[in-house]
Amino acid sequence: MTTRKILSLAVVLIMGSQFAFANYGFYRKVSNTCKYYRVSVDEKKMALTKNADGSYHFSLEMQSLRNNFEMVMLVGFIAVGQAINHQDSFAKKKPGYKAIVPGNTEVTVTIPVSRQNTIITARATAAQVRQLADGKVDTAGFMRLIKDSIQTL
Repeated sequence: MTTRKILSLAVVLIMGSQFAFANYGFYRKVSNTCKYYRVSVDEKKMALTKNADGSYHFSLEMQSLRNNFEMVMLVGFIAVGQAINHQDSFAKKKPGYKAIVPGNTEVTVTIPVSRQNTIITARATAAQVRQLADGKVDTAGFMRLIKDSIQTL
C-alpha cells in the first residue's frame, strides 16, 4: 500500500515539474531579455498563471523613469515574445514537451511622478507579442495595435 502511495506521489511530482521548469525558464528568458535592454525587472513581479480552460496568462510589473515608460513597456512585451519563441523552439527539440504560450500578456509600468506614482497597464495577445518580437511590426505599429488596451490607473 505504501509503495502505491509513493509511486502515485512521484507521478504527480513528475507531471507538475514540466510546468515548474517551464515557468522558471519563461521567467529567466524574460529577465535576461530585459537585462539585455538594460531594463531592470524583478522575477517576483512576474506571474504566469494557468486558466481554467488550460490557457495561460502572463503579467509583468516594471518600474520606469519619468520620460521613458513607453520604452520600458515595449521591452516588457519584447521579452515575453522572446520567451514564447524560446518555448516554441524548445518544444520542437524535445519530443513530448508542450510549450507554454500565454494567450494574453499584461505589462504594468509604474512611473514615479511627484508624491504619487502613475501606473500604466496594457494587454496584448500572443500573436501581437510574437509580431513585435519577430520584427514583423515596428514599435509604433505595435503601440497602435494595443492602444485600446492601455489604461492609466
